[in-house]
Amino acid sequence: MIVRPWEKGDTLKVDIQDAQKYLIGFVDLEEDLTPHSELGWVKTGVFEGEVMFVAGVFPHWENRFEAYLMMSQHAGRCMTSVHREVKKFLDNFPSKRIETPVDVGFKEGHRWVKMLGFEPEGYMKYYRHDGADMVLYARYN
Repeated sequence: MIVRPWEKGDTLKVDIQDAQKYLIGFVDLEEDLTPHSELGWVKTGVFEGEVMFVAGVFPHWENRFEAYLMMSQHAGRCMTSVHREVKKFLDNFPSKRIETPVDVGFKEGHRWVKMLGFEPEGYMKYYRHDGADMVLYARYN
């Protein structure tokens, strides 16, 4: 697994997993994340030449960031490396609070964020753009 700063076009190269398909058409996959990449806030994971994930954080305000990850449906073959790299990124990120929402029904997502050190904080009804519910998780560095 090679983890490098995000480059323009990386997000479009993620063959997004089924659990995140709702993002297509809602999230701007062509958004230029260069300013965040230059700050070290967004990374791209590449395995055998294929973009497996784009992961990053964006600020709400000082010491409160929201983590996001777009993962390829093919990432299972390198999930140990994905986990290790994302955890290292989060562990070394200089913020007291990092939060992330997870779809209520995405069991694997709930399991994984807990493995990354997140704790559930609350149930968010109608949180997604399509009205689906999510659970808010946070971790404290």
